[in-house]
Amino acid sequence: SGKDISRLGSGNVGAVNTLRQVGILPGLLTLILDVGKGALAVFWAVHFKEVTVFPLLALLLAIIGHNYSPFLKFKGGKGIATFVGGLLYLSPYTLVIFLLIFILLAWRLRDANTATGLGFLFLPFILGLQKGEWSWFFAGAAIALVIIVKHFPDFEAYSRRCS
Repeated sequence: SGKDISRLGSGNVGAVNTLRQVGILPGLLTLILDVGKGALAVFWAVHFKEVTVFPLLALLLAIIGHNYSPFLKFKGGKGIATFVGGLLYLSPYTLVIFLLIFILLAWRLRDANTATGLGFLFLPFILGLQKGEWSWFFAGAAIALVIIVKHFPDFEAYSRRCS
């Protein structure tokens, strides 16, 4: 559409801002590409079976690349769709657990952005318990940190609304 999404709405280049600012078709295309980015990173990494945590590290790097793209002067999205794509490929069961936690938090907080960020506090524990490996716990913590940092403005806005 010729619009610079980084200058519209939240300035976020992810699917939600694209949907809100440009329309449903560009928003869906962005969502598909972002989900695909995470799934492709994990798909590629799964073939390195010697290191069990490698798929999570590949997902972490895909999320970092999405959130801090050098092609966009280190700006980007929040990494949620990329995370969903990677986890959907790696462990749909874990994704379902994560989504249930998100739904509970969103219902309780009445704020989807804050619920998303806070939901990632549970990710290291979900991954660590599911796989029974500390490496998965720490990889989950790294992924959570990268995504939570992008949600700080949402936490601040939620805090102001609740004050």
